[in-house]
Amino acid sequence: MKAIRAEKGSQPDLDELLQGIALRPKEPPPDPNAVRLLTVHGAKGLEFDYVWVVGMAEAVLPSWQSLKPDAKPAELEEERRNCFVAITRTKKQLVLSYAKQYRGWRRQPSRFLAE
Repeated sequence: MKAIRAEKGSQPDLDELLQGIALRPKEPPPDPNAVRLLTVHGAKGLEFDYVWVVGMAEAVLPSWQSLKPDAKPAELEEERRNCFVAITRTKKQLVLSYAKQYRGWRRQPSRFLAE
C-alpha cells in the first residue's frame, strides 16, 4: 500500500488499491546471476549466452509419442522444429547432452544430433 500511495501522492481508495495489487508482478524479479531452467516452448523468442539442451535421446527428444507407428509425420517434424528452436536460443555456447538410460530404459542418441 505504501508503494501505491507513493505513486499516487495521497491515500488510494479501495478501487485503486485493488487495481495496483492486481497489476503488480506476483513473483519477485529473477536474480540476473541465477540459472534459468526452461522448456523449449518457454524459451521461444528468448536468447541466452549459454544454452544446455539435455535429453537428446530417442524417445525423449524426439518424444516417444512422435515415434509411435501410428504417429503422423507432422509430429516428428514438430519435434524437429522444437529442437531447432532450442538450439537457436544460443548466442555464445551450446551444449547438447544425452544419457544412456532414462528411467531405467536404455536409449540411443537422438537422431537430431546427427542432423
